[in-house]
Amino acid sequence: MQEFDMVAIEIGLHEWSGLTCGCGQNANHIPMDFQRALQHPPAGRTGAGWAEGHAYVQSNLMQPAVATASLVMAALAGGRHGAHRRQLFIVLATLVNGEQDDVADSCLEVVKRGSWILYEEIASGRDIDSASYAFEILALMDDEVLRLDAFRRIAADNLSSDLR
Repeated sequence: MQEFDMVAIEIGLHEWSGLTCGCGQNANHIPMDFQRALQHPPAGRTGAGWAEGHAYVQSNLMQPAVATASLVMAALAGGRHGAHRRQLFIVLATLVNGEQDDVADSCLEVVKRGSWILYEEIASGRDIDSASYAFEILALMDDEVLRLDAFRRIAADNLSSDLR
């Protein structure tokens, strides 16, 4: 059985060179920087070198934000980046909560298409921080209220105390 690299597939679905990056260059470097970051231990600063200062600058979302949200979701779906999961969820939370509502809404639409990835994180009990970020992202989705409440009740111990 052939294994597919979901991140590589996702990279090919976006026209990175047509997006202006937060660093002032085109966004062509983001996919390469992202893949490189996933091959090393997580950086001290979340999203350093590929998201922070590129897809977003502080809470301001840049043109590559939506494509970057797609990369993050592909990496989470692939499940091979365990050491990075917490930081990937933090970046995702930053992208769906950015100041530019239209861009943040588009990022949230990307996440909605893979919402079960976030539910799985809550149910897994792997990392309370990752589960809590996943929960907070799901809380932004109006059509997930009932399911999210059920997950809160059943998996409360997997969430930070303020979300229980």
